[in-house]
Amino acid sequence: MFANYLKIALRGFAKHRLTFFINTLGLSLGLWAAILIGLWIKSEFEVGRGLPDSDQVFRVMEHQTYGDQVFTFPSTPGVLAEAMKENLSEVEHAATYTWNEEHLFVHEENKIKLNGLYAGPDYLKIFQFPLLAGNRESALSDKSHIVLTESAAIKLFGKLDVLGEQVELISNEETELYLVEGILADPGEKAESKFEYILPYQVLFDKPYNEWLKHWGNNGPSTILKLQAGTDPDQFSASIKNFIKDRMEGSHVELFVFPQSDMYLYGSWKDGILQEGRIKTVKLFALIGFFILIIACINFMNLSTAKSQKRAKEVGVRKVSGADRKSLIYQFLSESLLITLFSGFLALLLVQGTLPVFNQLTGKDLIIPFLDLAFWLQFIGILLFTGLIAGSYPAFYLSATKVVSVFKNHLKGSKNVILARKGLVLFQFVLATGLIVSTVVIFQQINYALNQDLGYEKDQLIALSLEGQLLEKYDIFKSRIESIPEVGSMSRALHSMMGRSNNTGGLDWEGKDPDFNALFERFRVDYDFLETMGMQLVSGEDFSRERGSDSIGTVILNEKAFQIITQNNPENRSVNINGDDREVIGVVKDFHFQSLHDAMEPAFIILEPQFAENAFIRVKSGDMKQTLASIQQVAEELNPLFPFSYQFMDENYARMYQDDVRLRDLAKYFSMLTILISCLGLLGLSAHVAEQKTKEIGIRKVLGASTWSILTVINREFISIVMLSIFIGSAMAFWLMRDWLEGYAYRIDFEWWFIPLAAAVILGIALLTVGIQSLKAARSNPVHAIKSE
Repeated sequence: MFANYLKIALRGFAKHRLTFFINTLGLSLGLWAAILIGLWIKSEFEVGRGLPDSDQVFRVMEHQTYGDQVFTFPSTPGVLAEAMKENLSEVEHAATYTWNEEHLFVHEENKIKLNGLYAGPDYLKIFQFPLLAGNRESALSDKSHIVLTESAAIKLFGKLDVLGEQVELISNEETELYLVEGILADPGEKAESKFEYILPYQVLFDKPYNEWLKHWGNNGPSTILKLQAGTDPDQFSASIKNFIKDRMEGSHVELFVFPQSDMYLYGSWKDGILQEGRIKTVKLFALIGFFILIIACINFMNLSTAKSQKRAKEVGVRKVSGADRKSLIYQFLSESLLITLFSGFLALLLVQGTLPVFNQLTGKDLIIPFLDLAFWLQFIGILLFTGLIAGSYPAFYLSATKVVSVFKNHLKGSKNVILARKGLVLFQFVLATGLIVSTVVIFQQINYALNQDLGYEKDQLIALSLEGQLLEKYDIFKSRIESIPEVGSMSRALHSMMGRSNNTGGLDWEGKDPDFNALFERFRVDYDFLETMGMQLVSGEDFSRERGSDSIGTVILNEKAFQIITQNNPENRSVNINGDDREVIGVVKDFHFQSLHDAMEPAFIILEPQFAENAFIRVKSGDMKQTLASIQQVAEELNPLFPFSYQFMDENYARMYQDDVRLRDLAKYFSMLTILISCLGLLGLSAHVAEQKTKEIGIRKVLGASTWSILTVINREFISIVMLSIFIGSAMAFWLMRDWLEGYAYRIDFEWWFIPLAAAVILGIALLTVGIQSLKAARSNPVHAIKSE
């Protein structure tokens, strides 16, 4: 039976080659998009997951209240983990771990910069990354230990058998020796953030300049817990709510725990309320992938039902020969599944060929898991779903054809069938229009964000880390750099200008409401910082060398901070910062140190350069390559041990929006794909309509009808549908994009011209698609058309 179905299907494909080509190509493209998006979604759900006992692992979070604002941070006091482990019976393991840092490691002739973190002894007991060598219990138990990933071990030693080997870490203040006590398999997606080494947290904790880690009022590192099995996380959160308040009078910090496995996708808060976070983007692309696949299925349905008159006699003959409706349904579904199977394997080839480009777009390292049984089961499931959806309506419609109608030539497309076909075409172009309008909005918002006035000049600004001797010899380094003709000025700061990194609520001033508090960002800088960054003084003056030590007791505020301290006392020009009285000598224009997703926050700038390890160099327009070569030459002369590295601030700023840029690019390409698949269906349907109207067109031409009037006969049906889809799709996109734009504190307005632009694109492509077939029909010889009847 199946062999017979296969034989009939192959004959049908050969007879209706254009329909077969359009259906196969459309389904291939739809499946291609669905597989790519499916691999990406699977990868997103794997981030931070898949480790043993992950359901017992929780991150300690803080709600900090300042006035009517609630900030939620993963940063905690450096002593919190040990205190929780000692005092809370629900805690099985607790570890402190830090932000990532890049350090220079040396083994014999190899000098490699690795990115990693400091972590407490329990870290590897909580995050049970696969351990290739070493003991999980003791790998971080001593200050002389280091744990490397397998890729880091290969970089440093050229092999993995390195337990007990010695490695040097060269920092600004000293050279430290560590023994390799563990080799981890590269964590991949199992780690939320990438790392290549882990050093004991105690090393950082015992540094003389890190006394702040020992105080309950300071935050910096993160705290991770493994709770005892059966512990209710909500009840535990309630029990630790005042853990810090009980140890520090006047604290406004409340603690709670959040599942570590959910941090990547769901860990986003606004005003203390959990938001959707990254899962919102995942849902969006899941929806896009599903819709693209459905659009491809719609093409199949439309073309199959449109060709129903061609297949009607076949159905009639088979029914007269004894075929029942059930066998006919099986026949048509088998054709659909056969096309889907062929399209599926063609889609796999497309995925394999385009994965490198897709990985570059998404920042992933996706592969097709050919050896994974689950992948093949899911793939077959998608093929079955697609084949059945695409073939179900044509199968039930064609199998219901009445024999009498066939042989009396009374078979015509019913109004319901025609309306259904038009409705499906409408649905396709509604989605296409919605995607185009959304893509235009995303493009405009991202461009607005990337080109917004930040309050400082990010262009022609170079950032580099003052490593090794450069920090000690900073004055010499600055003098020599500024002697380069193409360099305008140079300064340094502890802050990187890339997001919140150093803040405090410990500010007081005359006239302050006792019940009011605010979180201020702190910038510790050197002289010439404002000039180098291109910041504008609104009033007052900059730090001056002529003032000498007087500058140490001064502060410069941004407009937001100045507004806060003068709200109840307009004449106020002093502020107390963590117990130190400072004179306000200047006010600078508000400047962004976060992305435009976040509102402007108050900030202050103080002259405190001793720990300022981020150098900024303002260069003039000219030969950038030569300028960089000159800067590199000076840096390598003064600091020969460290390889020279730098970054452009405009590129750093753009990286803050890398998720938004990826969303923009993916939306662009998938909207183009949606239009392509929709137009494939439109091409097939217009060819079918032109074929149906062959005799009518021939008669019209004989009677003197112009080519334009004949084009109108064929085009008007489709263009009216496309026009309606533009209206509905634009309204849908307006509603969706208004919600998306709410995620930006600084955003564009939904401009009126977004819709005409999308309409012009959609209408132009639709006219071109239909016009090709219409023009071909209009220019055909009317004699052949009439003879054919």
